[in-house]
Amino acid sequence: MITAGNIIALSIIIFIASVVRGFTGFGLALVAVPLLQFIMPVTDTAVFIAIINLTFSLLYYRRSRTVIKGQPLGRMALWTGIGVAAGTMVLKFVNPAYIQLVWGLLIIFIVIALAGGVSFSIRSDASAMTMSGLFGGLLAGATGITGPPVAVILSARKTPKEKFNAIISVFILFAVSYALVFYLISGLIAWETALLALCSVPALLAGLRTGDVLVARISQKTFTSVIYIVLLIMGIITLFKGAKTLTGF
Repeated sequence: MITAGNIIALSIIIFIASVVRGFTGFGLALVAVPLLQFIMPVTDTAVFIAIINLTFSLLYYRRSRTVIKGQPLGRMALWTGIGVAAGTMVLKFVNPAYIQLVWGLLIIFIVIALAGGVSFSIRSDASAMTMSGLFGGLLAGATGITGPPVAVILSARKTPKEKFNAIISVFILFAVSYALVFYLISGLIAWETALLALCSVPALLAGLRTGDVLVARISQKTFTSVIYIVLLIMGIITLFKGAKTLTGF
């Protein structure tokens, strides 16, 4: 329902979540979705956050396209589509809780290994884009979680923070675009949800600006450490969600 109270509450949530995403390049849904579900149903929440993520990614792409000039983004787009389709098929045959458990454990293991100095060899940007699209799309299609696989791959490549944020934002742009097409075909996009998302854009812009300021003031080493911490938290939350679904608690 479109009310002044809902618009204010949604704007506060989106501001906080967009600061996180502006700083790390991902995590908007991680912060926003649990809070949004106090205000709107699960389906509307998925549509709302997809629209917000799409808007954020479009804005970020316009501002950062020079940073990723020459990157094989077409390859990422193709493999993201393949990954999302594969994840959707997996979802039909495998309990999502098992997928969350596996991904949660994998993310935690890889982050601990990276933080401990273990080097994962990814030879080229083309390989990184292929793996990011495929594994990121697979997780997005199967669980609705975007970002962690791509962040892990880019961290393994020791990607500079400006390029890191730009590439992961482009991946999320591809992933949510595919998702919104599916939502539109399925008739899940309500005009009230879309309007509420548009009303949250000023808060989104403010959060983006705040995240930019934070990124500009820290070193690459600190940025990498923050990414590891956020990934570890996301891995634990993903693991917890899977365990909660399986046990029914």
